[in-house]
Amino acid sequence: MAHDNKSPNDNPDRLRAENEEKKKKLTEEQGAYFSDMTNETDLPPEIESQFLDHIMAFENAFQTNKRILLYDFLDKPSYRKAEEMNDEEVTEELNRMLELMNNKIVSLDTICEVDDRELYRFITEELFLEEKDDIHIPGMITHYIYEEFHPNHEYDIRNHSTDFIRSYLDKENDFYMHLLTSEAEKADWHVHFRQAFSSFQLNGFSITELKFDAENATVRFDCDFSGKVEDSVESLRFLGSGEFTLLYQWDYWCVDKVNLPQSTFC
Repeated sequence: MAHDNKSPNDNPDRLRAENEEKKKKLTEEQGAYFSDMTNETDLPPEIESQFLDHIMAFENAFQTNKRILLYDFLDKPSYRKAEEMNDEEVTEELNRMLELMNNKIVSLDTICEVDDRELYRFITEELFLEEKDDIHIPGMITHYIYEEFHPNHEYDIRNHSTDFIRSYLDKENDFYMHLLTSEAEKADWHVHFRQAFSSFQLNGFSITELKFDAENATVRFDCDFSGKVEDSVESLRFLGSGEFTLLYQWDYWCVDKVNLPQSTFC
């Protein structure tokens, strides 16, 4: 006699009904909202079931969770002070600490290059003292970025300046508005200049000098771009040196003033 070894999960209609019950429970108890993702994306019922299980696990853990130090979350690992070790030992201990964190589904990344000794010091003297939710859910990662604690201002200023000029000279992209100070955003100098041209072509941009303190930054640059005059066949070329003034607002470097090179007819 043949035996039916099928799992209850092999019945897609039963799974869909169970998924609807899970969504109903999450909606009633947690205020969750679900669009009709099954019909819109043809999501297999077994995948949707796993997705809903992860949400329920997170919500249940969050309801009963407490805040603890990262050091406690990592089970209070033993460690040595950075100043007590030579460079080779620091690197070995850093790798051990990163592996230990990884085993606990905790990651630490850097945007820029950071010396091993400084990164180890940061972990043991600062990151260990950060509080986090005491939640252990498979696949859920706690992610830290070094620069969120110690911003690399020169890196940020260079990138924001480059992003600004590229977006500003792209008539189909208004992202540059998000890089302006609140005062500059309310002004109209950037709007009038941009509207005078139907299109731009950026041929080159390079930062030649950068100075900054805690609140202000000055960026000098060389650039080469052309703009086609609105309602005309003529184009103007902007070639030479310019300057950005940036202010540090909302923990973010924002462009406040712009001086572009003089123009000539192409």
